[in-house]
Amino acid sequence: MTFRVARLHESDWQLFAAMRLRALTDAVGEDDSSYHEEVIFTAAQWRRRLRDHAQFAALLEDRPVGLIGAQLESAEVVYLYSLWLEPTVRGRGLARRLVAAAVDWAGECRVRTVKLRVAADNAVARGVYESLGFRADENTAPDGELAMSLSVS
Repeated sequence: MTFRVARLHESDWQLFAAMRLRALTDAVGEDDSSYHEEVIFTAAQWRRRLRDHAQFAALLEDRPVGLIGAQLESAEVVYLYSLWLEPTVRGRGLARRLVAAAVDWAGECRVRTVKLRVAADNAVARGVYESLGFRADENTAPDGELAMSLSVS
């Protein structure tokens, strides 16, 4: 099986919308306010998200199975968010490849730091981030999340 990671573009908005809604359904459920907000997005809103944020998809034989978002927060910082993999492909190293692609993009943006938040009790995700050099920040993020950062300069 061939896995690859690709950056999504505005023309990929339908693929992105379907993946994002699958991710939300899996992660938080269809009763969550984020799902309710995004399920009614228009094509223009999905395209804008792809224009304003870098979105990377993990593909298995060209079938989308994972997603991560990256946002240029400032001239100094890229923020990573919404890492998700289909349950059937977890544990195969794809999360690490998705995060690495987003970090590479951050380097191309010439920022100094990549930041993210992860559930403090999610040892698997923390392990992925730590294996790529992310370290926990001293300040804890809200809602039991741990803020992590990586220097890329």
